[in-house]
Amino acid sequence: MIPGLELGPPQFWGLAAAFGLLLVIASVLLWVLARMVPNVPGPRWWSTGAVLVLVGMLLAGSQVHSQTPLGRALYVLGDCLMVLGISAVGEGLRRFCHRPDRRRWIVGVAVLYAALGLGFEAVGLPRYNTVTASAIITGLWIWIAWVALRYTGRRRHPLFVGVALCALLEGVGWAWRCGILMGSRNAELPEVVTHVNTILAGVGLVSTGALVLLYVLMVNFRLAEQLHALAVRDPLTGALNRRGFEESTGRLTGLSARLGQSVAVLMLDVDHFKRVNDSHGHHVGDLVLKALAQLVHRAKRETDVFARLGGEEFCLVLPGTDVPGARVFADRLRRSFETLEIDTGRSFLSCTMSVGVAYASAQALYSSRVDVVDLLRQADEALYEAKRAGRNRVRFYASEEVVSSRIDSRLFASTTS
Repeated sequence: MIPGLELGPPQFWGLAAAFGLLLVIASVLLWVLARMVPNVPGPRWWSTGAVLVLVGMLLAGSQVHSQTPLGRALYVLGDCLMVLGISAVGEGLRRFCHRPDRRRWIVGVAVLYAALGLGFEAVGLPRYNTVTASAIITGLWIWIAWVALRYTGRRRHPLFVGVALCALLEGVGWAWRCGILMGSRNAELPEVVTHVNTILAGVGLVSTGALVLLYVLMVNFRLAEQLHALAVRDPLTGALNRRGFEESTGRLTGLSARLGQSVAVLMLDVDHFKRVNDSHGHHVGDLVLKALAQLVHRAKRETDVFARLGGEEFCLVLPGTDVPGARVFADRLRRSFETLEIDTGRSFLSCTMSVGVAYASAQALYSSRVDVVDLLRQADEALYEAKRAGRNRVRFYASEEVVSSRIDSRLFASTTS
């Protein structure tokens, strides 16, 4: 007990009622959120966790003064439901962070506590049961804080940092409860539990309210990210669309110029794509585009920008790539696509593609002699030269930097800068 702070059943039930009302509101709000955004994992687990904690708190609180075997068993069941509920909250955060399923582990923790709690009650050691529950719940809140911090990583997203701080506050509260219970061996257990639970309910009001708000904001933030991804990505191939391409390449070329990096731009176009659609149908045409996109996604670096600019035409921006490197990469892509067998469901189809390449040195980018628009136009001219030369080949736009390089002049497009 804290001197001068005598808290008994009236205060406990007052704060417990307020905390219970908060949990009801939280569970309903999170359940509605889960129904509205079923593709976002997490809210359903959080809602379930809030309900389990509420039921467990009411069950354990109603039996705190009971001395009968049934009453003590119900007390253990109440604490077990709280352990299960807090575990569900943590699992919901893991799911939201795209971690694999760990529900067996959750059930295992609850079963472990139930076995220990019932064992302690059976041998007449209820204090050890309460201490065990407090220790396990302390560990669960620390685990939730660790999950939040692990997900946010170096970015330290403020919403996840807030979740970690709220979880740590809960963990400190339950650790304090554990310490008080262990240090008050001469006091009556029901009075001590009522006292510490009253303060714990006050802590829970603050942290749980903040957690619910943070969870709602996290879901909104995730939805905003998904909407932005839909706005800047082609849904068929996963490549950037023109809007996303313009956003990414504007930053990329400026950064390349400041870092002294050259940039190569590749325009890719499937040969005779109209013939594929006319002969096999648009469904097979979509399969061809998806196969090409998957090939590029596997071959490109994380820093490269890949976009679908329309129809069967794709663009790939390679920062920090010289002329020989661009030639090797472009030809490797062309050859890989040529040998690729695309499963149409009825047969296997092979296609080819033509590639046009434009190149700009870091000096040309820095002096603004060339920009992204120029490189796109140049790569497009080189692409059409590859088409005119017979398709299924690579052509370079013959800029000054390309002409002065040591690649075979037969790879140049007929146009010059």
